[in-house]
Amino acid sequence: MTYFAVLIWSGVNPKDQFTWFLEVLPAIIALPVLFFTFKSFKLTSLSYGLILHHCIILIVGGHYTYAEVPLFDWVAEVTNSGRNNYDKIGHLVQGFIPATLAREIFIRLNVIKVSYWRPFLICCFVLALSASYELIEWWVAIVTALRNF
Repeated sequence: MTYFAVLIWSGVNPKDQFTWFLEVLPAIIALPVLFFTFKSFKLTSLSYGLILHHCIILIVGGHYTYAEVPLFDWVAEVTNSGRNNYDKIGHLVQGFIPATLAREIFIRLNVIKVSYWRPFLICCFVLALSASYELIEWWVAIVTALRNF
């Protein structure tokens, strides 16, 4: 219910409709993936909670754009910083939450037979995921710039 409430709120009069769509798309994609895998591969309650928080961070960032989330404007003023740091929260969860999910999946499926390799391979997975996401953002920026040219 929280997911849908935040998603609907976010979609009402966002700063930029196209940016909103791009920013919330991963959260929208996550919903059917979680729905269709719920019975066959149920995650822990902690994992579902973390995924919800990650989705909310994406959805709020999509509504305002990451550089203009009002709460973080206030934090920037209080700390006498010229920058809104909401994107740092986004980057933190982009690393932390996929790492916890990868760890859970690796352990439950016994993907890695030698456990001391697990932290290294989880880091590799998260770095690859984040790099892929950044490349997609870059490609979208190029295509959008060319379209507006």
